[in-house]
Amino acid sequence: MTIPARLIKLVLKHKLQLGFGVLFMLLYALFTVAPAKYMKDIVDALSAGDVPSQNKFILVGLGIVLVFFFKGLSFFGQSYLMNSMGQRLIRELRGKLFEKTLHLPVAFHNQKNTGDLISRFTTDLTTLSEAVKVGIAGPLRDLPQILILLGIMAYRSWHLFFLTLLLLPPAGLLIQKFGQQNKEVSDKRQGKYGELTGLLNETILGIRVVQAFGMEEYENDRFKKENRRLFNFFLDSARISSYSFPILELIGGICGAAIMTVGGYLIIHHQITGGDFASFLVAFFMMNEPIKKFNGFTLKLQEGLGAARRVYEVLDAKNPIYESSGKANLAPLSKEIKIEIKEFCYENQKVLQDIQIQLKAGSVTALVGASGSGKTTLANLLPRFYDLKAEEGRITIDGVDIREVTLESLRSQIALVTQEILLFNDTAAKNINYGNILCDHKATEQAAKVAYAYDFINALPQGFETVIGEGGNLLSGGQRQRISIARALIKDAPILILDEATSALDTESEKEVQAAIENLMRNRTSLVIAHRLSTISHADVIHVLKAGRIIESGNHQQLLEAKGEYFRLYQMQFRDHPLDKTA
Repeated sequence: MTIPARLIKLVLKHKLQLGFGVLFMLLYALFTVAPAKYMKDIVDALSAGDVPSQNKFILVGLGIVLVFFFKGLSFFGQSYLMNSMGQRLIRELRGKLFEKTLHLPVAFHNQKNTGDLISRFTTDLTTLSEAVKVGIAGPLRDLPQILILLGIMAYRSWHLFFLTLLLLPPAGLLIQKFGQQNKEVSDKRQGKYGELTGLLNETILGIRVVQAFGMEEYENDRFKKENRRLFNFFLDSARISSYSFPILELIGGICGAAIMTVGGYLIIHHQITGGDFASFLVAFFMMNEPIKKFNGFTLKLQEGLGAARRVYEVLDAKNPIYESSGKANLAPLSKEIKIEIKEFCYENQKVLQDIQIQLKAGSVTALVGASGSGKTTLANLLPRFYDLKAEEGRITIDGVDIREVTLESLRSQIALVTQEILLFNDTAAKNINYGNILCDHKATEQAAKVAYAYDFINALPQGFETVIGEGGNLLSGGQRQRISIARALIKDAPILILDEATSALDTESEKEVQAAIENLMRNRTSLVIAHRLSTISHADVIHVLKAGRIIESGNHQQLLEAKGEYFRLYQMQFRDHPLDKTA
């Protein structure tokens, strides 16, 4: 289905509102063209030498007042109804867009510029809102007006009417051409809006780095260049809009001159009356305005279609992980998790191969290796942030392939704590409860105590009800990590993934967080990715990865005695300490 057809389908869901809106538009059109009728009667009377009585002038004046009053009332009705309908459509689309974005796979978000995605929620939907409001209301209001005026013109003089029909097509062709040009510019402009939003988002989030490296001028210049490019697209759009109007005015003037010439001939030869000609002229010049508006509607509609294309690009994005998920619910883990990977590729690059891992229920399994060895990718396969194809391997929980169960039931059993801590601009309590929004305050406090977060939260100005800032920026790194641990605790999931949860912390913070992590891991099946080997020395099994392969497996002591890659990594981290004391 084409984008215009999909938008029309959305509009038709509001049939009652649309129906009343169209009714008000028809009334508006009728009241708009009414003066053309009055003009004939007055001019004909004056041409015949009959001077109307004062009462007739008063009645005509009252009629004009009533016409303009009801015209204004009709405009209010159609404007309010069409505006509200347009906003309802945008609210509906915005809701669908957000829901879709929430469920799109991690791979999609990795490939998309965050600013560009945000721009689709803001700029593109605003542009689409304007297009819906103007593009539907305008033609529906002005098209009946044009048709009625054409009817009046045909009734007054079919000669002049056919002359007008011969002169109108050039205007229509120009309007179409201007619309197409504006669509091309609008598509580029909306994309540039997304890029500029992405640059803003990136710079503001990284403001500390920008200032620390003294890059303010560099970023300012970069912004100016992107801002100038966006400005140029706006200028192109304004140029198309601006030069279209004088051209249409010229065509209108040529049409008017031709009508005046032919009309004069018809009056001289008594084929039409002066009143008919005056009425025809009034109708013709009244029609000029809605025709020129059609040019504006066309430009707006083309902009809106460009914005709609960007919105539907997200709405139509495929989600193979959801589409391939089974319907069954996953039972709670009781025995083991098995990860069997022949070969896994991401963006046409081989990332993992020949992986065989068994995580027994209640055990701790650690993954170590240099950066880029595939540790995080491997961990991301368990909650299906990325997906294994059937020929690439499989992951089972108690013998059940995770592709055969619903994503909700799978992810409900997994808690995640990562190095990159994401907290929300909300209270400390709501950030903790994010894993279980139905829990009571007592459970929140208990989770905070187990995560060694209770004391510092209680010391905040409003305690647990203190808003901790965007990304938790009002807290230290260690404090943010302990809140994320409390969040994982309150979810109470049987499977835990820890992805370098202490690597960015100082020694003191690491000790506090490590104690909290030990509490979190108790009675859970844990998959731990670690850079600091001291944090996983207690693991039941340690797998060493290199270039996407497991090259060593065993516990801490076994791997040290083997004197392989793990031994080398350990020596690099603890070269200042005798091995027999640290092992």
